[in-house]
Amino acid sequence: MTTLTTAALVATLLLTAAVLLLLAAVAVEHARRGRRLAREERRRAELTPQVWAALDDDEDGAAALAGLDAAPAALDDLVLDLLPQLRGADRAALGRLLARRGVVTRAAADLSARAPWRRGRAAALLGNAGDPGQTDALTALLTDRAADVRCAAARALGKAGDTRAAGPLLRALARSRRVPAGVVGMALLDLGTPVLPDLRAAVTDPPSPAAQALAADLLGLHGDVEALPLLLGLVADTRRPAAVRGSAATALGRIGVPTATPALGAALAQTAVPALRRAAAEALGRIGDDEAIDLLAARFADGDDAVRAECADALAGAGEEGRARLAAHAWHAGRVGEAARAALSNRPRPRDARLRRAA
Repeated sequence: MTTLTTAALVATLLLTAAVLLLLAAVAVEHARRGRRLAREERRRAELTPQVWAALDDDEDGAAALAGLDAAPAALDDLVLDLLPQLRGADRAALGRLLARRGVVTRAAADLSARAPWRRGRAAALLGNAGDPGQTDALTALLTDRAADVRCAAARALGKAGDTRAAGPLLRALARSRRVPAGVVGMALLDLGTPVLPDLRAAVTDPPSPAAQALAADLLGLHGDVEALPLLLGLVADTRRPAAVRGSAATALGRIGVPTATPALGAALAQTAVPALRRAAAEALGRIGDDEAIDLLAARFADGDDAVRAECADALAGAGEEGRARLAAHAWHAGRVGEAARAALSNRPRPRDARLRRAA
């Protein structure tokens, strides 16, 4: 056997031994990890009934909850998993439990951590814990250099439930380090109806056009009838950006009050502003009263192709009467008939819009 062959054989044996050692190490680590996860699952299984029992409205509930203070660290992860599923007194009770166990204090300290992932994780934890005492610290993170941290802070402010966060959240839409409108909108929705006065104020005296448009959208989602005069004025104000006026028109459609029909009809006639025209057509379809149907039908028959398509879609979603107006044109030749057939074939048969409002 040559020296070269011997060297190759030795190298192969060493490599094989190294691979076997590596596989053994992986197997040992896998088994160790499996045992650790099994222990954690057993702990969670033992603690979960105790947590639910502590939240029961009986005489022993408060004592049982206090007794969890000495539970192992696995309780913290269990409570943090449960918190998003709870509301009201149960969520507040578990939030107080986390505070007593020092979880909230440690998370608050991590809000100023150097690593962005630690700041974001701390913000998410504080939001789930529902601690309104951290509003100022979380508000400061809305200008954080890391976008993920800013989003985590916005979500946490919504979950924490402190309505003082509404103004800072709306202002976060206009900064150079901004928070996306979708994230801010969900946070404001989490804060609920107590922020309606802040949303009305943002419509009349907005920190930015983006905040004004979002505030109008949210007022519509809440069905805030008190905001009707503000939204009507916004739709009619030609100095406002088209996106803002379109959001106001959409909000009027969601509120669904027929007194908004004339203003929406005027907006529908503004063919030079496609975003507003499209929103007005959809809003009229949502309202679905006789005047709204007449306006849509007239614009469908006499408008240009873009207006016709928007009105056709709105009529198709406006219930039986709107679909009947389209059906009258569906057998015609030309673009009017084509638009009617396309709208009727692309929309499922909805319940009458007025029946939806009455339900």
